[in-house]
Amino acid sequence: MCLCPSRVPAPCRRIGAQPCCWVCSAGGRGDLHVVLSQRALGLRSHGGDTAIPGGRFELGDADMEACARREAWEETGLPINPAASPKLCELRAFLSANELVVTPVVVLLTDPTQQPNLNPREVSSLFSVPLRAFLYHVPPVALRPSLRLPAMPSEDDMLSASEVSGPSDWHHCRDISWFGERIRRHDFWHRSNPIRGLTSDILIHAAWLAYGQEPSFVLRAPNQPSDAALIRTAFEGPLAIRKRRVRPRMGPLAQPVDDDDKEGTPGKSKL
Repeated sequence: MCLCPSRVPAPCRRIGAQPCCWVCSAGGRGDLHVVLSQRALGLRSHGGDTAIPGGRFELGDADMEACARREAWEETGLPINPAASPKLCELRAFLSANELVVTPVVVLLTDPTQQPNLNPREVSSLFSVPLRAFLYHVPPVALRPSLRLPAMPSEDDMLSASEVSGPSDWHHCRDISWFGERIRRHDFWHRSNPIRGLTSDILIHAAWLAYGQEPSFVLRAPNQPSDAALIRTAFEGPLAIRKRRVRPRMGPLAQPVDDDDKEGTPGKSKL
């Protein structure tokens, strides 16, 4: 579901960024790669972050696909014409940290010689990543060269383990608090630019659908609500914010209390 103006009360019209997932085939085996952008450093919101090209729905857009194509073309110069980039599908809606409803549109680049034309005010660079890589905690040997990773991970390159993620030089995850719920966030440490948060969630989902293969890591925290439930909380529940722009309300999980730190424990002074 995408929350369009006719369905959302006027104070809550936060029409989501509509990423356009540009997928292209590369290599003799026809492996799928996804085109990602690094946002311009001067942007006020998420400057320098990795993103999927896209932007806000405008009243002149015929539908979500038209919005995604227009925004991606304005940012990157990649083809807006469906004949040059046929639509494959629309993914389910996601909720961004700024509480925008995001509807990813997946298209296929059929011309590998197509040259981008970047808008420097919005995008500093483009790079591509094998879509299958987002299914792995530690990528298999065959994928590692295209991720600019050594054939075998070394201890020096390993990211430290978290309470929910083992060591890896590619994938890391952690649990945070959002709307009072425990939510798992995934990071992928590509050498061009780290891939985090919502972008990671979308690419994991796209890879799962494309290859019919579950991720090798645990995707969601225990009892984590669905994205549809999070959207309802953000727009309809008692926690809904009645304005167009929302600051992220994510935060660290409350730390478990050790026995020695509980009130009334002998030998502890209360400051």
